[in-house]
Amino acid sequence: MKRIFKYLIMMVLASATMFYSCETMELEDLASPNSLSPDLADADLLLNNIQIGFLSAMQGMQGNGAALGRVDYMGGRVYYNNFGSGTISGAWYQLYASIMPDIAAIEGLNGEENLLAFHLGISKAMAAHIMMGIVDSVGDIPWAEANNPAEYPSPSVSDDADVYAAALAMLDEAQGYLNAAGGGNDFYYGGDASKWTKYVNTLKMRANLTTGNYAAALAQTNVIETAADDLEFRYGSQELQPDTRHPWYASDYQTTGANIYQSSWLMDLMDGDINDWYATTVTDWAAGDFPINDPRRRYYFYRQTTMTPGNNQMIKAFGSVYMYPYDWAGDSSNGETLQCSLQDQPFHLEFTPDGDNSFGDGRWCSNFIGYWGRHHGNDEGTPPDGFTRTASGVYPSAGSFDNLDDIGDYDSVGSLGGLNALAGQVWQGNGGGGAGIWPIYLSSYVKFMKAEAALSSGDAAMAAMYMEAGMNESITKVMGFSSVDALADSSHFPTSGDVAAFVADVMAKFNAAPSTSALDGLGWPVEKDKMDILGEQYFVAMYGGANDAWNFMRRTGHPRTVSRGLMDNNESGAFPRTGTYPSSEISANPNILQRQDNNTLVFWDSGTTVISN
Repeated sequence: MKRIFKYLIMMVLASATMFYSCETMELEDLASPNSLSPDLADADLLLNNIQIGFLSAMQGMQGNGAALGRVDYMGGRVYYNNFGSGTISGAWYQLYASIMPDIAAIEGLNGEENLLAFHLGISKAMAAHIMMGIVDSVGDIPWAEANNPAEYPSPSVSDDADVYAAALAMLDEAQGYLNAAGGGNDFYYGGDASKWTKYVNTLKMRANLTTGNYAAALAQTNVIETAADDLEFRYGSQELQPDTRHPWYASDYQTTGANIYQSSWLMDLMDGDINDWYATTVTDWAAGDFPINDPRRRYYFYRQTTMTPGNNQMIKAFGSVYMYPYDWAGDSSNGETLQCSLQDQPFHLEFTPDGDNSFGDGRWCSNFIGYWGRHHGNDEGTPPDGFTRTASGVYPSAGSFDNLDDIGDYDSVGSLGGLNALAGQVWQGNGGGGAGIWPIYLSSYVKFMKAEAALSSGDAAMAAMYMEAGMNESITKVMGFSSVDALADSSHFPTSGDVAAFVADVMAKFNAAPSTSALDGLGWPVEKDKMDILGEQYFVAMYGGANDAWNFMRRTGHPRTVSRGLMDNNESGAFPRTGTYPSSEISANPNILQRQDNNTLVFWDSGTTVISN
């Protein structure tokens, strides 16, 4: 029976995960096509539906956070259009029209014996998480009147702080049920109530951090501490009937090529400093001694080419290492596959980290050594670059590990075209076949949250301790995916020395950085301060599930080093403080008025300036 249920749910998941951003549902329309009526309800099926709805809701909210945090690429240029009525439509539908009615049905089946305590404990924990996420996204939402549609067919919104308080009360309920439960069965923790308790405590810590109660956040115990406690959904590799693969894999590993654009800012942060790469010698290259760079980049990103149009690649030729085409005559621009390679950089990005530097390879259009993504706010059409753009890698989507040499050996291959031929293109079934994970809450996130609380409290030493732990836990988890791709070249796996050098380099910069630093005339920090560096590393660790990046930026105003939009503030608008309500709800409920901008502050948002448009 469990096997039947699992295949049924995976079929639902295949649809939900690919189209979560398009779901809308009026608040009072509580009939879910995936829900069973109470008289026919089976508690296990109801719980399964809640778990899938939770995953769908989290994916939608994580997409918002990742795009605003530049962890993922944001396509539209105008914030109000991007974060308008569709901002939380999927999560809204899941909470009001699916999850809460299903929880009520389980409560009706529970009885005096409390036989469904496990079901109710984990369901209420997941619902509370979604509640807080929706408040974070839009502020005031219906709650006090929302669960009584007979009396309030058009419920008014409750104060956002009250909804947060209700979510925390629901977490207490969840814990009470978990304390009474001996265990059960679920998709995430295999029925381990103790791990769900850690998740509940982590959400309480998150609420304290979000609302500025740093002491309580630091004092919270029994949270998600190790990788064994990580809350994540695990996918399979089955392609049809149903498709159980990670949605990124299903999108990127097709016979037509990759479909997802990676964030140019994130790749630029992780691939190291181009000046250090340019200083690489033949001796360094032969010894495998490359500049310090993030050991996770080959796991996150799969390059399909050695050079992006208009940019540079590193090659060994005639006994030296060169930056081509910077050192050699020629122009690598190609307007067919990358239009911006023929364009001048936007004026407002000139003389900034986004603009062209002395090597002419500014990240506003592309990245060097074959990292091919898109800049924040690029809304151009899709060129024929499916077999050249950088694809999602072996982590977290179980794609391919990047075996491509960073410095091509022209002397051995004999042609630049031959170097590109060494890169393999994506294809169905490549790599790990999509049997990856969707990270929701990881132990590394918890360490960075505590680092932020410590730094905000003025304890830089404690912040450094937690930050270093978070980096190491993230790297260890990601490198654990080395075995997912059977064709991964172990010679490209980071060594323990590589990891230690990278972490030591970042921590040295963090410890030497000032607590605060000024901005230059173009609005960039004259030097990174501690919160900039902490924020960058937190965002890197959140790749694949970056829900809290948006909250971090609104709380701290950092990292101030993320890419600016391809359009300036006059066109894109200011950084969003909230999204807007689902259009379907506005149409159905006259007691909710739509906002005309993204400027409303959530109750916990002090209005800290976010300089990154």
